[in-house]
Amino acid sequence: MGSFVGFKCKFCQYEEPSIGVGRGKAEVPFLTLYRCNHCLTIGSTWIHDGKIPRCANCYDDAIVILPDDTRRVNCPKCGEPAMITLKEGSWE
Repeated sequence: MGSFVGFKCKFCQYEEPSIGVGRGKAEVPFLTLYRCNHCLTIGSTWIHDGKIPRCANCYDDAIVILPDDTRRVNCPKCGEPAMITLKEGSWE
């Protein structure tokens, strides 16, 4: 089952309160965290075998995939240090 994380920058107040990550019942596809330098967001995208992952907001393919255990990342909007936190709940 997948889980949820949240992102919040205390400097500029940019927030993504509920981002789904992980695997459902199948191994592929799965949701992974990314940072988009085109539209300056953090989110999750589906990873499929043989397909290029894209930003869920602007569909640009020049995203940076973040490791699953990422908890500290610079805010894509202002560049200041920010946190990714685990949230309650799961998805299948």
